[in-house]
Amino acid sequence: MDEKAIQPAISERPVHYLAGSDCSLHSDTRQVIEEQPLTIEIQAGASYTIMCTPTDTIALTVGFLFAEGIIARRDDILTLMKCRDDPNTIRVQLAESLNAQAPKSNLLIVSSCGLCGREEMQKLINSLPRAENTLRLTPAELADLPVKLRAGQELFHRTGGTHAVALFREGQLLALAEDLGRHSAFDKAVGLCLLNGISPAGSAAAVSGRISFEIVAKAARAGVELIAAVSAPSALAIDTARQCNITLCGFVRGQEATVYCHPQRIIT
Repeated sequence: MDEKAIQPAISERPVHYLAGSDCSLHSDTRQVIEEQPLTIEIQAGASYTIMCTPTDTIALTVGFLFAEGIIARRDDILTLMKCRDDPNTIRVQLAESLNAQAPKSNLLIVSSCGLCGREEMQKLINSLPRAENTLRLTPAELADLPVKLRAGQELFHRTGGTHAVALFREGQLLALAEDLGRHSAFDKAVGLCLLNGISPAGSAAAVSGRISFEIVAKAARAGVELIAAVSAPSALAIDTARQCNITLCGFVRGQEATVYCHPQRIIT
C-alpha cells in the first residue's frame, strides 16, 4: 500500500503515556486508525452503511456485495463509482436481471461485527457452498502464511489498530487488505481479487485474530479452502467449516498449529 493510499486511514492525536522506572507521565502524539462510515447505495433501492477504515473502499464494496450474495461475479455490476460530493458514498448499478433480487433495506454495519441479526441461522449455514478439495500445503507453508500476512500489515505496524486478511494460492499472494473490522478486511481481500480478474476459489486465507462464524461464511462463499489464524476459532466457526469442507487452523504460530477440521490439505 503506497503512502497516498495510507494517508486517509491514519491521523494523529495527542496522548499522555507512562514510561520509565518511575512510571512518569509524558506527552506526545500517536498515529491512530480512522473509522468512518462508507455508504453503498444500490440503484435498485438498498443502502448499506459500513463502519470501516477508509482504504480500498471500492474493493470493500465489491467484496461485501459478493459476500452477501447480491452479486456472483464482478460483471454483475454495471457501474461503480464514488460520489463526487462525498467519496465515502459509493453508488452501484447492478445488471438488470439482479435489480429485482437486491434487498430493499437500509442497514448500519459496525466495525466490530458484520451483518448481524439474521434469522434462521441453520438455514443460512445450510445454504453455504462446500469448498473444493484442490489445495495442499506443507506444514512449513502453513506456518509461513501468518508471517507473510504480518509483513504486509503496514497500517497495523503504524497504529496497532487493524485486522488483516491475505489470500494465497500456490505460495503466491493474491490480495492483502487491512481494516478495523476483520470481516471488512476479508471483503476487501475478496473484492481486490474480483476487481483484478482473479478467482479467490481454491485459495488459503491468513487471518489476524480469532476466527468467527462470519469469517468462515465469507470464506465458503468465496471458495476458500483453508483458513489460518494466530488465534482461536469459535465453536460455530468450527462446525460451519466442517460442514463447508474448509480446513480450519488456529494458533498457527511458528511450527505449531491446531487443525480443527479437514486436515487432509496439510501434507506431512
